[in-house]
Amino acid sequence: MTQPTHFERIEKSVHFMRLKAFNAFNEFRNHSEFPSLISEYIYMNQSVARATVPMMEEVVRCSEQLPNDPISAPLIKYMKQHIAEETDHDEWYIDDLAVLGFSRNDIVNRIPSPHTAAMIGSVYYWLKHYHPVAFLGYMGSVETYPSSEQFVKDMIKDSNLPAKAFDTILMHSRIDIAHGQDIKNLINNLPLTEQHLRIIEMTAFQTFRYSALMVDDICKSAPTKLANAV
Repeated sequence: MTQPTHFERIEKSVHFMRLKAFNAFNEFRNHSEFPSLISEYIYMNQSVARATVPMMEEVVRCSEQLPNDPISAPLIKYMKQHIAEETDHDEWYIDDLAVLGFSRNDIVNRIPSPHTAAMIGSVYYWLKHYHPVAFLGYMGSVETYPSSEQFVKDMIKDSNLPAKAFDTILMHSRIDIAHGQDIKNLINNLPLTEQHLRIIEMTAFQTFRYSALMVDDICKSAPTKLANAV
């Protein structure tokens, strides 16, 4: 019997929590107040994106402290490439929110969701205080299940909002197909031990858990506007 790949094992391990996150997103997508929730959804993406490059830079620093670890070199190579690919995405979300009438101050002065902080913070803890490979559980969760381009276009149509507000979301529907395959290939090709796999699984589980909670919060916020939370 063929052994599952590393990524297939991780997928199976976190299957239940992944479905929970998907279900939360479906509730958001089908919410009766869907158009009024879009700004909250874009803000959520921006609050996550602002941490992405700094986290990857921390993965590089932590990996450089483990020069004899066989995982360090390929992890550093991937991160340096992906840092270039992810740079300024948080700024692009700010531009998208501007289309909906929100200023930079509205966005940067707002305190991000505790669930966002918990998701990002748990990844920081594990990559700094356990092993930088933990980051792959996070990246493997957020980049390997992108919405399709048509799905995003349907969101635009149903929201009746300016298409320009969805520029970064639409861009990710296109580029994350390749990014997702890159992270799968990296996970599958690394010489991962059982402990490595367990921490990746744990980080992936937490990422899906907090993603579900973040989207649940968006649904509960209807019809609250972004500016009212500043």
